[in-house]
Amino acid sequence: MITQELRDKFDIPQHADMFALIYRRACELYGDEGRKAADEGTKRYGNQRGARMAKRAAKDGAPLDMRSYRLYGEWTDKNHRSQSVTRQTTPVMLTDSTVCGWCEAWKEAGLLEYGCNYCTYVDKNLVKGFNPELQLEIHSVLSQGGDVCAFEWRGFSIENEEEAKRFAEDKKALGGREIKDFLYHTGHLLSAMTEAIKENLSAEKRETVRRKALDDFEKMFGAEMTMAVIEESWQDFTEVDY
Repeated sequence: MITQELRDKFDIPQHADMFALIYRRACELYGDEGRKAADEGTKRYGNQRGARMAKRAAKDGAPLDMRSYRLYGEWTDKNHRSQSVTRQTTPVMLTDSTVCGWCEAWKEAGLLEYGCNYCTYVDKNLVKGFNPELQLEIHSVLSQGGDVCAFEWRGFSIENEEEAKRFAEDKKALGGREIKDFLYHTGHLLSAMTEAIKENLSAEKRETVRRKALDDFEKMFGAEMTMAVIEESWQDFTEVDY
C-alpha cells in the first residue's frame, strides 16, 4: 500500500527524470526507432492528460475552450520549482516561464539531452487531447536553448480586473479536485511511454526499456519510490474520478 507520506515525496524532479530515463534507454538501445517510439509515448501521455481534463470540464458543464483548459490543469507546483510571468492579457494571453522545474531537474541529473524532447510534444498534445480545435503557440522553450518558455494561448484573454477576479474564483471553486499528485503523473508517464514503445517496436523491447529505465530510476531515488511508481502505473489513466 502506498502511504500518503510516500506520495508526498514525489514532485517535478521524479516526473522529469522518469521521462528522460525512458527516453535515454529507448534511444541508446534502439536508435532512431527508439526515439520515434518514445516521441509517440510523449504524444500519448499528453493526449490522455488533456482528455481527462476535458472529461472533468464536461462533467461540470464547462465549455471546452482555452479558458477551461487553463482552469482544469492537473498539476500544481507545490514546491515552487518553476516561475512564470504574464506578459500580456489581451487581445490574447501571453505567458513566459522564466524558470522550469523540469528543465532544472534534467540539468541537475545530466539528462537535458533526453528530457528536452518532452517539451517538443507534451503541451501541444495536452491541448489537442482537450479539444483538437484549440491552438497553443509555443515560441521558445528553455530546455532547447530559449531564454524563456513563451506561450501564446490562442482564444484566451482577460480583458479587465473583473474577468481576472472571475477566473480566480472559478479556479478556487474547483477546490483542487482536478489536481493529481506527481506519483500519479509519474506512473502515467511510465504507462503511456512504455505502451507506445510496445506498439511501435515490440513487447520485448518495451520490457527491456522499462526494466532498464526503472533500474536507473531506482539508483536515483531508491527502491521504495520505484516500487510505488510501478504500482501506480497499473491503472487506467483514461478514466477520471469525478
